[in-house]
Amino acid sequence: MSYSALVTQILLSSPSDLDRNHRQIILDQTRSWNADHGRIYGVHFSVVDWKDNAAASVGDYAQAVLNAQIVDESDAGLVVFSDRMGTPTRDFPSGTAEEIDLLLGLGRDVAVLRNECPRPPITTPAGLTQKQALDQYIGSLYSKALVKSYATPDELRREIDLVLTFLARKQRREADAGLTAPVDDRDVAPRKPETLANVTANNGGDVLERGLWPRVEVSESSVTDKRGRPRRRRRWRLVIESTLPTPVSDISLRFEDGAGAVVDDFDLGRTASQHIELLPPRGSVSFPLIQALGSRTQAMCVVTWHDVEGVEHETRASVRTG
Repeated sequence: MSYSALVTQILLSSPSDLDRNHRQIILDQTRSWNADHGRIYGVHFSVVDWKDNAAASVGDYAQAVLNAQIVDESDAGLVVFSDRMGTPTRDFPSGTAEEIDLLLGLGRDVAVLRNECPRPPITTPAGLTQKQALDQYIGSLYSKALVKSYATPDELRREIDLVLTFLARKQRREADAGLTAPVDDRDVAPRKPETLANVTANNGGDVLERGLWPRVEVSESSVTDKRGRPRRRRRWRLVIESTLPTPVSDISLRFEDGAGAVVDDFDLGRTASQHIELLPPRGSVSFPLIQALGSRTQAMCVVTWHDVEGVEHETRASVRTG
């Protein structure tokens, strides 16, 4: 079953001393996140780096070529440092530092991970110089990017999960904001933009939103019309999926527009009148969506539900068929 998702490109950047096993962990963990959570958030992450995604080119110095090919088009950056600062470029202490500066200048989120896994100590003068330069540089990043460390492969996997989930939540909120009625800026206090740089240990632990999340899945099939001509038929289903480890009960839903008014032209069936008595831990339920020419292609789906203690909760997320 296919589903609509926003493809988000993440630049994996590092000096040449990135452990190849750690690089593979990052790629594997991203694929695992996509499989486990991509449907819930409607986000799919694609990791790019110079090894797999840069092509040979002429006409400019090497870092500028990389910037044009993969850095400029990336939506976020994931940087891993171990002991080396890297090779200097024209204006920066290393190519990795130049990529970080470019991403931050474009308003992109950047997460910097420091590899503190056990390894042989540095003994050469050149190595010690590199490490000293790296320590000073990382110290300058704390106000601009999320800076964390890991000491085991499991900790690396956990940090990757946290970063991806933060980015997915942010993109989901931005998508939902497109359905929110505009307000007078004079009536709203200025709000600091949410970036990875303001994520702290207090809110970065379990950032996977727990609750019941709606999404729309689409399937296509080939049919033949009355004249024998092939046609593609699309069918949509609204899926409500629980991310909770406990059962939920008394579930109902409705569709709203950006102003919070209930709408009935997103689904011409009776999905909004459905009532689910009980959903098992991490269970899901789906209903067919019926649309016609002129039907609304986007709405806010509001799911109301009760936890095991009987407390009522509400989950809101935008859903779309177009």
